[in-house]
Amino acid sequence: MTSESRARAKWVSRYLSEHCFNAPAHPSLTFGAELELLAFDAHTKAIAPIFPAADTGCTIDFVREVAQRLSWHETLSDKGVPRFSSEAGGSLTFEPGGQIEYASAVHRSIDGVLRELCGIESQLREHAQSHGISLMAVGVDPFNAATDAPLQLTADRYAKMAEYFAAIGPDGARMMRQTASLQINIGGINPIERWAVANGVAPWMVALFANSSRYAGVDTGFASFRAETWRGVDPGRTGVFRGRDALAEYTAFVLDARAFLVDDAPCFVDLEAELVTETALATHLTTLFPEVRPRGYLELRSLDAVDDAGRRAAMALVIGIVGDATAAAEAFELVGEADESLLRRAGRCGMSDETLSSKAGDLVEIARAGCRRLGASIVSEATLVFLDQALSAPSHMRSISDVNHVNRLEFAPRMP
Repeated sequence: MTSESRARAKWVSRYLSEHCFNAPAHPSLTFGAELELLAFDAHTKAIAPIFPAADTGCTIDFVREVAQRLSWHETLSDKGVPRFSSEAGGSLTFEPGGQIEYASAVHRSIDGVLRELCGIESQLREHAQSHGISLMAVGVDPFNAATDAPLQLTADRYAKMAEYFAAIGPDGARMMRQTASLQINIGGINPIERWAVANGVAPWMVALFANSSRYAGVDTGFASFRAETWRGVDPGRTGVFRGRDALAEYTAFVLDARAFLVDDAPCFVDLEAELVTETALATHLTTLFPEVRPRGYLELRSLDAVDDAGRRAAMALVIGIVGDATAAAEAFELVGEADESLLRRAGRCGMSDETLSSKAGDLVEIARAGCRRLGASIVSEATLVFLDQALSAPSHMRSISDVNHVNRLEFAPRMP
């Protein structure tokens, strides 16, 4: 490594320490979540457009109705996407393929997060239905092929992203345009102290809540085709970390990732010095998609989008493990360092994988005990009940149940 490269690594490490792995001075647990929903024409199952198109409903219309009803404020984000914000801190925007993304406000209890998500989702579904649109909380589009999934947002960021991923393979297009997830955020912890366990349990997050076996009208054979899609996007900006030295691991990850928003897309470590600014680094960080992302809090990104019952189980499991020091230590002792091959098996096999299934019950019990130590003001007993569902309901059955509940039909390819 040259002296210039060492200096850049030191600068990036310092930035990450101050902005991404910074521990709170006065710890107090906080929680949030981001829920993505797929939107389809209720009759044809074609992907619903964000903006008006001939002979079909569009999502922006009913979202604006919800925004007006809830007194949300509409702006244009720095990505060129409409963004709707509430006074409480929640916000709604769109992903490149037309997915709706709702980010909750920050809460002091996970039950508060869950109530907010459930209320907003109910409003969105009600208004979407009146426009002939069905919303689905499922990990991947079960009806359409990638060729029927246009890039709906064409800001420079998304155009470059699409071009970059297309040069790697077809998974990038599916990821951008046809996947949906539930992201769980936990703050008020020391991100470095919980980094290893958050990464270590990622395969169980995938397997326990996998609900995306169907894609483009057929059974893919994978428990989570969303997770399988992510494995093919770009290994240099996805995956898990072993956790032995969080800051050093993530610094190397950041430096080695291609900076595709720059035209010739070198690795960040090789960018011309005049292009390396704090703004450029902050933007580069938003193009990295590991299973756990440090943002001053930890953002856990391993879950398919799931319904309200699945969200309750998922948040109790994640918060019970990552939010409680004793549970974090016990869980890490059980699962060990993050394993990239196990992460891949989780998406392909789900809970039929012997390693995952053999430890899942103990992991749930560790989470349950952790939640109880955190207290009912953070995780209610009513929410803890849903943890059992994570073990009892096979992932492929949850997938079929969710789709049939929303659309009142069996899986079928998109109608012409």
